[in-house]
Order: sequence, then structure tokens, then C-alpha cells
Amino acid sequence: MSTAKPSRQVSVAAIALAILTAACAPDAVTSPGASTGSSPKLAISVSRVFTVQLRARPGDPYYGYGNLQVYLGNSCRPGDPYSPAPGFTALSLCGKIFNGGGALYTGGGIYWTGGGLGDVFDVLVTPFSGALPPNPCHRYDVAGLVVVPDAVAADMLTNTTSYAVRFDGQVGSSTTRIGGRLDGTAWGSVSRPGDPYQPSDPFFAENVCSVAITP
Repeated sequence: MSTAKPSRQVSVAAIALAILTAACAPDAVTSPGASTGSSPKLAISVSRVFTVQLRARPGDPYYGYGNLQVYLGNSCRPGDPYSPAPGFTALSLCGKIFNGGGALYTGGGIYWTGGGLGDVFDVLVTPFSGALPPNPCHRYDVAGLVVVPDAVAADMLTNTTSYAVRFDGQVGSSTTRIGGRLDGTAWGSVSRPGDPYQPSDPFFAENVCSVAITP
């Protein structure tokens, strides 16, 4: 009888426990003034860049799409002053959302999916907090930093299909989501769709807005 399944069950339980423990931690990051380096200190020594294709959820009307680079082991923003607390690893985030349909994107996060990419994201690993524009913009420039438990960071390296990024948006009273897995798998086509609205359309308060994600 194969022992692979029980081993994976133990791994899943450990990852879920690490995520839940992090969610209950009062403060996972030291203050910027406590940093001793010019870039985020990472507990995992292996460097990796995950390119995430952000596409609309199946069945959602088209509003936006984009891409996000998630850096583990180095930074897409040299000089970040944050240093994670012991037991945590920093992930640096840089990317763009092209919002051709006038959605207001209000946040999101990294989720542990267990390998699925359907409507349900099983467990929130870390939310995207920080400065979010109050009105729809034609393009969102995303940059920032989040932290995850070391065990989760290590699992991300070997189980990229089990983690996904999601951004939540709203158009009037309707909600929309764009997302994709760390292995590059997207909900929809990876080809770039055309924007139905121009940057001057009254849907948009600004042509380009900055989204600063903070731990």
C-alpha cells in the first residue's frame, strides 16, 4: 500500500495549522526601524519568482485582467525596510491590473486552495492590506509586501498549484474577482483582451493609480 497519501495529509494539516497560527498572531512583522538590511529579510534561502496571471472568475463578465510577480527570496522593490519576525518569510509583490470595465478593486489576498482553481478559495493565507484607491482607475500599479509563516513559504516552493492570488472588485452592486495560481494557471485565457472602455471614460476616476500593499 502506498504511503504517499497519509504523508500529504500530514503536510496539509501542518500548512493549515501554520496559516491559522499566523492569522491569530498579534503582530507578524517588526517595525521598519528595526530592520537591519536594505531589503526584506527572508527566512527561506531559495529565491523564486512566481508570475501570476490574473483573469476573471468563470462566469463573471469581463472587467479587468493583469499579472502579478510574487518574489520569494528577493525583492521587486529594493530598499523595502520591513523585516519579518522569526518564523515568518516576506513575499514581495509587483504587478498591474488593467481595468477596462470600470471595476473598483478593493483588496484581495493569497489563498491556499488545496490544488483547485474553482469558485472557492479554501483558506486565506494573507490579505492584501494597505492604501487602496477609493474610486475605479483604468490601471492599477500594484507593489508591496506581505508575510507568511516559514512553513507556508517552503510549501509554496514545492506546491505552486495549491496557492492562488485573488483581487476582489465591485461594479455597482455586483462583485467580480480576478485571480490565478502561483504556477501561472489562470481562470481564463492568458491572451490579452481588448479594453471596451477608453481611459477617458467616466467609469474611471484616474487613468493610473498606485496600490501599496503592506503587511
